[in-house]
Amino acid sequence: MYKKKILFISNHASFFYSHRYNLFKESLERGYKFKLIFGNAASSKMEKFAIKKFDKEKIDYIKLNYSHNKFNLIFDILAMFQILKIVREFKPNIIHSASPKANFISSILALFAKFDKLILSISGLGYLFTRSSKRYLINIKKLIFCFIIRLSIKNQRKNVIVQNKDDYKIIKKEFKLSKKEVVLIEGGSGVNLNKYNNLKNNNNNKTVLMIARIVANKGVNEFLNSARILKKNYPDWKFLIVGGLDYKSPDSININYLNELRKKNIISIHDYKSNVLKFYENAEIFCLPSYREGMPKTVLEASSCGLPVVTTDAIGCRDSIINNFSGLLCKPYDHIDLANKIEILIKDKKLRKKLGKNGKIYAKSNFAINKVTNKIFNLYK
Repeated sequence: MYKKKILFISNHASFFYSHRYNLFKESLERGYKFKLIFGNAASSKMEKFAIKKFDKEKIDYIKLNYSHNKFNLIFDILAMFQILKIVREFKPNIIHSASPKANFISSILALFAKFDKLILSISGLGYLFTRSSKRYLINIKKLIFCFIIRLSIKNQRKNVIVQNKDDYKIIKKEFKLSKKEVVLIEGGSGVNLNKYNNLKNNNNNKTVLMIARIVANKGVNEFLNSARILKKNYPDWKFLIVGGLDYKSPDSININYLNELRKKNIISIHDYKSNVLKFYENAEIFCLPSYREGMPKTVLEASSCGLPVVTTDAIGCRDSIINNFSGLLCKPYDHIDLANKIEILIKDKKLRKKLGKNGKIYAKSNFAINKVTNKIFNLYK
């Protein structure tokens, strides 16, 4: 007899594997029954790897035909009916979702299904909340999105998990929630310190590393343009991006443009890798010039490895480091300021070591995955 049943709804398989797999593992330890639902892949390569892991670990999962980042009236309504049927058969105590699309679906379910508690994880509010003030169509979508979620969860026992102080204020206001209903877990998805904390970096490799989806809102264009600038004065430094080249998104970077820069020896590119430890190990600086995050997992990993970080003074990103202690903040959307901050670290090896050492200490104190997991399971109670 299971203590509780948890139904987790995700945008796609690879996100669950990279950011929420710890919840499945912990559910086994605690005697909970766990079922996973996810939609269509953003990257077929990333999905293939994730599903292989799911099958090996015998996760009870169902893939449905809904997009991870677009709304399609027919497919989404069909998916909601399918999930409603699953809920009535599985009879979960808790429905937990992560990503804007999955949170939207779960909120609609709250109108039609009976369960004890709804948990929405805000790991980043997506393109609807990224520099949208002058993009009127996006603002309309944002208003509809917030209105429907507010309406759907109004009378539902729920917690909304956020990962930074800015999102805490935004979500509380947008969804009209009480202090008890919004929970701030600043460790993001958490980091397996045993995996990253004991890594020995190659401090003479002259590599600036970025690990992220190769899309505009991660700041890829700013990284590319800063590499153009810095390569002129520091031709022996390498600028490396690791990320899924087949990742489908409205703001994906043109692959031909990337190949052009690669041929000119301005950047190096590696496609998605399931294990990125060797990239952290062979880098001297980590960079994530993202426009907005919940709590960027790669920054937490890089800090755990002892790498100095350059990231943006943007929501989520600025919470992942302490400026001038474990990394440097640059202006969002500004490749020149990004290049200046990277150059500071290129020119000062002692500073790189100091920030990296401090980052390791900071990550150990704040981002341990077991702390994050325990906080979430306390909400399940």
